[in-house]
Amino acid sequence: MSHIPNSAMPHAGPQPGTDEKESEASGRFARVAEVGSGLADMVREHPKTAAAAGAAVAGLVAAAAIPALRARGRSDGKAASGAGKGSGKKG
Repeated sequence: MSHIPNSAMPHAGPQPGTDEKESEASGRFARVAEVGSGLADMVREHPKTAAAAGAAVAGLVAAAAIPALRARGRSDGKAASGAGKGSGKKG
């Protein structure tokens, strides 16, 4: 069995130029964690308000998505069938 000397093996150590990136990333993570913690505290203190805010956000997302989905359906060539609009006999 062969033996490789320790001096020939690469060892983990600080890489040049990564300290700045790591400190910036950890600073961002700390700010996000701080905001998340504050948000969690607010939800614990005001659960009904948080639920109402969540419903409002869901409504806004739906209101923005519906026209986009309808436009996509039209561009695909799928027109509304109109079966429920005046297709029945009058009289």
